[in-house]
Amino acid sequence: MKDKTEEIIAVLDRGRDLLGRIDDDLYGRRVEVACGGTLGGHFRHDLDHYVALFDGLATGRIDYEARTRDQRVETDRMAAIARSMEISERLARLAASESNRPVLVRQEGSGSGPEARWVDSSLGRELDFLLGHTVHHQALTAIICRILDLAVDEDFGVAPSTLRHRERTRACVL
Repeated sequence: MKDKTEEIIAVLDRGRDLLGRIDDDLYGRRVEVACGGTLGGHFRHDLDHYVALFDGLATGRIDYEARTRDQRVETDRMAAIARSMEISERLARLAASESNRPVLVRQEGSGSGPEARWVDSSLGRELDFLLGHTVHHQALTAIICRILDLAVDEDFGVAPSTLRHRERTRACVL
């Protein structure tokens, strides 16, 4: 599991690097072509999922729909950087032996209270989900950056497995 948390931390690091290169105006600017989205909205949405994971680990029940939706993280990039750092630190403390730790995850759209449906999962599986979710939102973020004429690295928003494949393919060509 350490490899998985290290991959997630590296992806979060790339996000923080981007946040360090922009100002709050760009962070909160709506881009109508991107369904009215903002960079801040994507970062907040993504980071909220990690908060939900850690909140759920305390009870063994992860509910991604009960996210905090912290508006400060959506509008203040320094708050987003701080939240991302906190998440990276918590991920770094997870033990590799916890990968198979069982958890229940509320099925999306199943309602709340007694009608909610919970499915079996594991911490390792949820970290896989969060890695893919983060990369997906970083890909959308890269599109918004390009619309705003903000330079973004060509590897930003690309899955670690794709980056490894590209590296192997380049190595074979040389």
